[in-house]
Amino acid sequence: MASYNNILDHVRRWEGKEEYFKNEGQWTNRGVQWTTYKALAPKLLGIANPTVEGLLSMTAAQADKFIVQFWNTATDNNKITNQASANAFFEMLWGGGRSGIKWLQKVIDVYPDGRVGPKTVAAANKYPPNLLLDEVKNRYNYLARANPSEYGDYIDGWINRWNSLYNDSKRYFSEFQVEDLPEVLVRGKKKSNMILFLLIGLIGSYFVYKKIKK
Repeated sequence: MASYNNILDHVRRWEGKEEYFKNEGQWTNRGVQWTTYKALAPKLLGIANPTVEGLLSMTAAQADKFIVQFWNTATDNNKITNQASANAFFEMLWGGGRSGIKWLQKVIDVYPDGRVGPKTVAAANKYPPNLLLDEVKNRYNYLARANPSEYGDYIDGWINRWNSLYNDSKRYFSEFQVEDLPEVLVRGKKKSNMILFLLIGLIGSYFVYKKIKK
């Protein structure tokens, strides 16, 4: 069973103290953005009227409450069973919001609504966790290439963070067991085989043509 305890150290390690992000136009502290703090502080911290000053003075224990909230949302309350897979979904939600979850949903062939529910959980639990983690890196690279002026300065830090998460998670790869490949992977495998057969056929036809021409 996956647990948020595994991800706490990861977030604490990589999320620094207060910082103002010009591209987002808001303050962040311990990885928690102002918009997130404003929306969730009343529920998680019992603060009726959140302020930027409150965000900037937020303690590590208070930040942990946000991490756990994101974990529960990303895993549908621990229903994603493999720790590495759950880590991938958390990282996507923590760093990319609903759009990060939509990215993974497209990969596992689930309707991309940005919400982790029963269908997403079922598909995630059948999908190889190492491939899910690879998609986190793929999205980082995509963002940096698609909008270098906004994200280009962050890519080195993102990749270092991803390497750390991957190394922390790979010990859980062996726990993943599934009798049948997910349909999305089966289709990809069939497509690859079809292309291979077509290439072999074309090469064969070429040599037959050359022989006849002689």
